[in-house]
Order: sequence, then structure tokens, then C-alpha cells
Amino acid sequence: MPHSDQQIGKVYYLSARKVHLFGIQDEAVREQINYVLDENELLGKGPNGTLSLVFDGIKQLNKGEKHLKVTCDNAGGQNKNNTTLWFYLYLVIAGYYESIELNFMVPGHTKFKCDGSFGLIKRLYRNTTVDCVDHVVEVVKRSSIAGLNKPRRYNGNEGFQYYDILSSLAAYFKKLPGMQKFQHFLFTSANPGVVKVQEVTNGPFQEFKLLKTSKLEASKVMEKIKALSFPVLTPPPMKHERQEYLYNYIRPFVRDEFKDITCPRPIYTGDE
Repeated sequence: MPHSDQQIGKVYYLSARKVHLFGIQDEAVREQINYVLDENELLGKGPNGTLSLVFDGIKQLNKGEKHLKVTCDNAGGQNKNNTTLWFYLYLVIAGYYESIELNFMVPGHTKFKCDGSFGLIKRLYRNTTVDCVDHVVEVVKRSSIAGLNKPRRYNGNEGFQYYDILSSLAAYFKKLPGMQKFQHFLFTSANPGVVKVQEVTNGPFQEFKLLKTSKLEASKVMEKIKALSFPVLTPPPMKHERQEYLYNYIRPFVRDEFKDITCPRPIYTGDE
């Protein structure tokens, strides 16, 4: 955004408009979807945001494969939580896959394929003048000659949708005791509602039934799960104080033709 060393010094202590990247890579075809998210396009804390992106990525990348292997980091709020387990159980029960293998990287070893692709983006970003989110999208597009990095925007539900996955699945599944100690999880259509877990690679498997049957039979519960339609969620609007901050402190550093895109005049609403 700034254009000189003097401007860089001035903006260094300010909080510019934030853009978040979330990457999902299909290692088989060397293609990474990079979700370019403006700071007013985030749901906030909790697993719904991350799982909605994963769900969309699966729909975009899947070419009819029935066996999925997933590797992700140990971030509890985003990845390593019970809602994530319920989500992959749902995918198997609903017929998206016959089997899913979910692996979490060992703490201390947190770099994998997505980080390499992010490195390509960062390298170009550091040498590019960026005034708005669309400029970040262009950086993603141009970051890899072979077309590895592909951007995807939210654009007010037009690009993809956020879903309330947590509340929808909590009615049908229960929590896995001591989940954080396990690193490997296996879900299969041959044993729906059950997760097999390992603490270490090649270690013994343990089985846990997470499906709630209550008064209904398991088959009836699974039919309900197959028919699920997740409620759509909408990110909250940017707080007025944040709008004022961008307008008063960041706008001077943005080129004139992009000022009203990145730092528009604050909009007052009756909810604040």
C-alpha cells in the first residue's frame, strides 16, 4: 500500500485493512485454492468458518474420488476439534467419500505443501503495490507460473457460502474423549458413525462410536444426516469504530482511485 520508505515508516505502527488467506491444496494435481478473505468476510472464532471453506474446497477439487486423505495443522479452534470429526463423519454418511483419513502434523513440524504455495504469494506480494483486496487476488493469480495458486473470493455469498455446521451436527454426534492426544483418524462408510484413532503412526487403533442414536434407530438417524441442509451464515458487518480508523488513518496511504474501495466513509447503522 505505501509507496516510499518514509510512508512505510509511518504506516508500520498502524493497523491497515486486513486480508486473510486460507489454502486448500490437492497434491495429486498440484492445485491450491486460496480463499482471499477481506476482514469483513470472516465469521469470527469457531470451526464453522474453516469447515465451510473445506466443504467448498472439496466440492471444487473433487473429481469423483471416493477416498480422501487430509493433512492439517493442530490449531484447535480451526482444525483439531470435535466439530471437524463430526464433519468428516457426515461426509462419509452422506456419500461424499467411502473413506477419509485425517492426519494432524506432529507439533514442531508445522510446515507442509500449503506453506510452500503461500511462500510464492508472499514473495510477489512484498514487491507489489497493493491498494485493495482485488490487488491481492491478482497477486495470487500471478504468484506461480504453472498456475498452482488459484484465488477464490466470498463476494457476499456469490463465491461460496458459510454454514452453521457445528449446531447442525451437534444434534447427531457426541464428543471424542481425549481427542487432543490422537494424531490420526479414520472414517469409513463400512462403519458409519464410528471413528478409528491412533496416537502415533503404525500404533494400535482404537474405535469410538460418536453417533447419537437416542430413541431413534441408527439407520433413521443416518437418513436424517444424509438429508441435512446446513443453515447459511453471514459474516457480521465491520464495526463502526474500525471503519472510522481505516478512514482516518489508513486512507491517506491508499492511492486516490482506491480510497473509496478500501477505506470508504463510515456507514452508521442502528445496531451499534
